[in-house]
Amino acid sequence: MARELALHEFAHMARYEEDHPSHVQSIEEVLYLALTGRDVERRKLAHCFQIANHMKDIYADDITLSVGPGGKLLSYLESSLATAVADRPAPPRPGYQRISPGADPNITAVNAAFAVALAERHDLIDDDHRLYDLAHAAAMDAPTVDADGFRTRFRDLARDPAPSGYRRHLVQATRSYVDGDGPAAD
Repeated sequence: MARELALHEFAHMARYEEDHPSHVQSIEEVLYLALTGRDVERRKLAHCFQIANHMKDIYADDITLSVGPGGKLLSYLESSLATAVADRPAPPRPGYQRISPGADPNITAVNAAFAVALAERHDLIDDDHRLYDLAHAAAMDAPTVDADGFRTRFRDLARDPAPSGYRRHLVQATRSYVDGDGPAAD
């Protein structure tokens, strides 16, 4: 996947050089706008950066997937999601102490939504693809995350957003994740 990854990174550079809102919008500004007056766990704050990165990746991959095939990317997304879903924290059992942290179910659900959205946005996926089953499993593990809302949000990002529209969209995504009220959050 070295060529595909290099192309993806060049697409990020192109988006930055063209001053695309997704690549020049300050995430700190968005966090201040979205989270003023809220107490937010450090891990959820870190997840907000991941959500912003997914939105950047959507726009970089609009370039990447317009000039290259998406088969390897789809396989990578499926494999990564399968690993994260399998690594979810197990319910506590007497005498068992997990040494390493498991994948956080909430961000795994968002990551799954991103993977499906990217695949749908670029017509890389059939209706019966395994990625849908994995995304469903991830969403079931995180009932406070509106996974379908994130999928729709990522998939339907405007192709050429105005800076204010992009900022508003990122603020809404941040609030939806932090407030975590599940499918009715939007």
